[in-house]
Amino acid sequence: MGAYTALLRPLLFAFDAERAHHLGMLGARSLLAAPPLSWLARGIYGVSDPRLRCRLWDVEFANPVGVAAGLDKNAVAIDGLANLGFSHVEVGTVTGRAQPGNDRPRLFRLKADRAVINRMGFNNQGAAEVGARLARRYAGRRPRCVLGVNIGKSKVVDLSAALADHEISVRALAPAADYLVVNVSSPNTPGLRDLQAESALRPLLAGVRACLDATCPAASGRLPGSSGRRKPLLLKLAP
Repeated sequence: MGAYTALLRPLLFAFDAERAHHLGMLGARSLLAAPPLSWLARGIYGVSDPRLRCRLWDVEFANPVGVAAGLDKNAVAIDGLANLGFSHVEVGTVTGRAQPGNDRPRLFRLKADRAVINRMGFNNQGAAEVGARLARRYAGRRPRCVLGVNIGKSKVVDLSAALADHEISVRALAPAADYLVVNVSSPNTPGLRDLQAESALRPLLAGVRACLDATCPAASGRLPGSSGRRKPLLLKLAP
């Protein structure tokens, strides 16, 4: 923490918040993912304590601390983040179609509160590109941590076509995921929270569940340390 406060933080704060985020992702995907820094990071931050192990949704977590969606939007730094000791990384939010997100500036620091305001708007490279990246990178092996994938509706897609849009993401991304999250919580996509209404949410979740089961049957989609049950499907709601 001392090195971060003295050296890294002043460097990152010399840039606007979004540029600093990109630099952090660059470091995590290039420096922390390969030797010798990956060895050093695991040696310093790696956690191996049976008392911290958790089992949720029939998935084994090495510890209860992970990375939430929003940091690694395009699944570029999973192993680098895992080398910092996180037991799970949730990538995304990924949408069926690639989209640039909201206009800049859209990420604001609140230095006194040690916080940020996020108005990014689901900027991401889209399900096809992110899914192809995951398939290439993890062909024949698993990530160094539990991998969650957070999916949401594309901005240009009408609410009436939300299920079809989510199905695109499920087919592209679910094979690599240990669990999937449907995100209907963001205030930065117009109309997205309308999907939280029961009349919209029930058919959406039922359709996503059916697509997930068809894409990843329990027998072929077995997770490490699991009993071969269906892949978990989670829901992210607004407070």
